[in-house]
Amino acid sequence: MEMVHFIPPSQRRFALMAAQADSTPVLIQGAAGTGKGAIAYWIHLNGPRSAFAYIEAQQGKPLASQILEAQGGTLTIPEIGEWPLAEQKILLGFLKTKAVPTIQSLPQLANVRIIVTTSQALGGRAQSGLFNPELLEKLNVYRIEMPALSNRLDEFEDIVTGIIHEITWELHKQYLRDLSPSAWSRLRSYEWPGNIRELRNVLRLAITAAKGDRIECEDLPDFGPTREDFRTTREQFEKIYLLELLKSLDWELDQASSVTHIDKQTLISKIKDYGFTLNQK
Repeated sequence: MEMVHFIPPSQRRFALMAAQADSTPVLIQGAAGTGKGAIAYWIHLNGPRSAFAYIEAQQGKPLASQILEAQGGTLTIPEIGEWPLAEQKILLGFLKTKAVPTIQSLPQLANVRIIVTTSQALGGRAQSGLFNPELLEKLNVYRIEMPALSNRLDEFEDIVTGIIHEITWELHKQYLRDLSPSAWSRLRSYEWPGNIRELRNVLRLAITAAKGDRIECEDLPDFGPTREDFRTTREQFEKIYLLELLKSLDWELDQASSVTHIDKQTLISKIKDYGFTLNQK
């Protein structure tokens, strides 16, 4: 798989080394929206476990059971700094022994790669007693730093081009490859506080709206000082994206769940929230 566009050049060799270091956990740190989850998935796909499960852990569900569910594959734990200390202790124990406690029997061995992400300074949380310092030491071997998009202006064109390639492939619009000069100018003039996530949402809406072989300025949704709040923009993107995807898959929910990495029940809930009708044309 090609080196993804959202990995900073300074981190690419390190990310590839992390992918191949199968038994070592990875820590990915950066502000919200910088692409931490995407890099976690890229590491999984480029490592020896790519043919096995990739699971994103959910708070509120016992971590031990989620580790066992990821047997043979990769478990990514988002925002590890916000997990309870008791769960942090279970993760530390697993990294030491490769086993997790079970309710009815002895600790059970598990063969799972661990990747964690955080938008917080874990060192500060450890000093405040909110994060296990020994766990931080265990996690801090392969550490990938994701800078804000506003600090990656020299890469901006490559990032935009990479995202366009990714989305047009998903939406079967491979003929669309570029932006007009005015569209490029508008994108470059914005600071992107929502980082790559916000940029991707804007480009997806523009690609969906585009009628020709390039994105025109009028195809871009509202963003910048007068734009809708980020949550509304994200929901607008998700609604359009899910409808287009479901149509392209002939409303096969199992396939849509696999493509989006959203479990089927959550997908059904979103369909209801957005007022879609199954088999909608």
